Amino acid sequence: MLTLVLTLAMLLSVMVVGAGAATFGDQESITNKEAVDVCTTLNIIGGYEDGTFRPAGNVTRAEMCKMICVALNGGKEPTLGSNSVNTFNDVANDNWAKPYIEYCVSEGIVGGVGGGNFNPAGNITGTQAAKMLLCILGYNASIAGYVGNDNWEMKINVDASSKHLYDGITSIDASAALTRDQAAQMIWNALQANEVEYVNTFVPGPNGTLISQATVRDKVVGSNNDYITLLRDKYNAYIDVGTLVGIAGDKLSIQWNGSDKIESDHYVNENTTSSAPVFTKLTVDYSSLLGEKVKVVTKDGKTNEVLGVFSTDDNTVYNTVVNAVDINKDKNKIEVNGELYSIDSNGVNVYVNKVDGNNATAPTNVKLAQFANGAAPVVTGLTRNDQSADFIKFVDSNGDAKIDTAIINQVSIGEVGYVSSEKVIVETTTYETADNNIAEDVAEDDYAVITWNRFDECNDVVKAQKITSAALNGTKTLPNKYMLGDTWYVEMAGVPAADMHGVKAGDVIDAWVYNGVIAYAKRSSGENATLADVCVVLAKGQNIEGDKVKVLKLDTSTTEIVTMDTNPGAGYVANPKTALEMGSVYEYSVKDGEYRFKPLSETPDYFGDYTSLNTGDVAVNWNKSN
Repeated sequence: MLTLVLTLAMLLSVMVVGAGAATFGDQESITNKEAVDVCTTLNIIGGYEDGTFRPAGNVTRAEMCKMICVALNGGKEPTLGSNSVNTFNDVANDNWAKPYIEYCVSEGIVGGVGGGNFNPAGNITGTQAAKMLLCILGYNASIAGYVGNDNWEMKINVDASSKHLYDGITSIDASAALTRDQAAQMIWNALQANEVEYVNTFVPGPNGTLISQATVRDKVVGSNNDYITLLRDKYNAYIDVGTLVGIAGDKLSIQWNGSDKIESDHYVNENTTSSAPVFTKLTVDYSSLLGEKVKVVTKDGKTNEVLGVFSTDDNTVYNTVVNAVDINKDKNKIEVNGELYSIDSNGVNVYVNKVDGNNATAPTNVKLAQFANGAAPVVTGLTRNDQSADFIKFVDSNGDAKIDTAIINQVSIGEVGYVSSEKVIVETTTYETADNNIAEDVAEDDYAVITWNRFDECNDVVKAQKITSAALNGTKTLPNKYMLGDTWYVEMAGVPAADMHGVKAGDVIDAWVYNGVIAYAKRSSGENATLADVCVVLAKGQNIEGDKVKVLKLDTSTTEIVTMDTNPGAGYVANPKTALEMGSVYEYSVKDGEYRFKPLSETPDYFGDYTSLNTGDVAVNWNKSN
């Protein structure tokens, strides 16, 4: 139905903690979204009861201890013993954080602040958090020089940088209080880092003797001496990187490029040389991530045990609607609401999510050269249509500020003819309640929006937006557009003229709209404005004088003798001297002071309930002496 066109074509026992990546009330304020999503899913960090994450909030020393303990226990709440003797003066037995603090102290992960105190409610700094994360990666605080007064902060920051613990954090001041947003990023960086171990080597000592010296290196495991990440060790998890190209029910597909393979555990550890694996038995809908570079985390490397799918920070996403997209032919760029976006030199991979669910995995690639000189590349199955309600998502998945992927989600809009507990009929298509997701508020005579749900493999049927008693402040043609209030809506492709009921500028109308298109319009019933251009013909011709006609204007209930246009043109009553029926109701318009008349029957339902004034051509026995 309504699809992207040349406008787009021209271009654009699984351990699942919670329900996948959380969406917080303050999601837009989160900078490190990938890290927060991962740490939330892995139960390391959570939100607040009001549904917010509060990314700018500071992390306390006690909170960081708990996060460390949970991460070390594979995302589960650890069972920790209770130390009857208080290590710190300011951490009482009934302090919620005592067992976490005591464990971290016993493992050499954290120390006090001096004077026998820990300061559990104090803010943790970036350097202090880095020390804790380095220690759980295997660094020994004493050997590495993280304790004492001899440049310990510098030593921590050097090792933290080598392990990329600060990656992704813009302009971090390691000595300042760490925010929740930054803490999530540092923890996610640590989970992806290789663990370390110490090996003893003999080096020359004094007087020609050999002494043993501990040297740190990345830890090796197994017969192949493979490196192991903290995530693999504590969660026994694999990470695979690729572009999410398909969701079909509980199956998820990603696509690898050369660099993706190097970063993907299934390729590196399973010696896979073919395409990326298909992940199955999903319990969370990740279809909103289509077209994006993602990391798929699996338990034990099993493709049917997905812990989570996370959009990487490489992605920049632009969500819009097809009718807001154009091509700047002079600059060969995609234009969305006046903003220009460059196109990847390798082309734009276009995926279509069709309303009927007939979705091929393979995309159509639109090359940059096809935009040259105003050329209009044709995308198979798509035709030009600026009057579309379709969604479109443009993705720059590699951070080069160029669009490389486009996802089109087709939309169908139609009138609801029947609703029951078992089914809904929209236009001529029946949607069974048992087989589709139908919103409870969809009712007869509404307009419904139909889209395809990849995860549930069925249609979603929701109510379009109804605008009531809105001023129609302007119209345009080619294509037809209607200005309701201050907003322009384009007439949906294929709308029968009768569904627009001949509305015109100055009317007050009811309308059904969605994604910038209008699918139905009609003058608002019962409003005075609906009668502004309606009159009853009371007398004409010889009963008055010449080309005059006496009318009763229904909006003011006043009579007036006006001059008729004897040659009004198409659409109006021809030869009004003889054809106008006294006692009948007409719509009128005025040009150069002369009145032209149109029967209500030629503008069906235009006047709402007022069409009942006429029965056939003549309706009411009006008192002609009025």
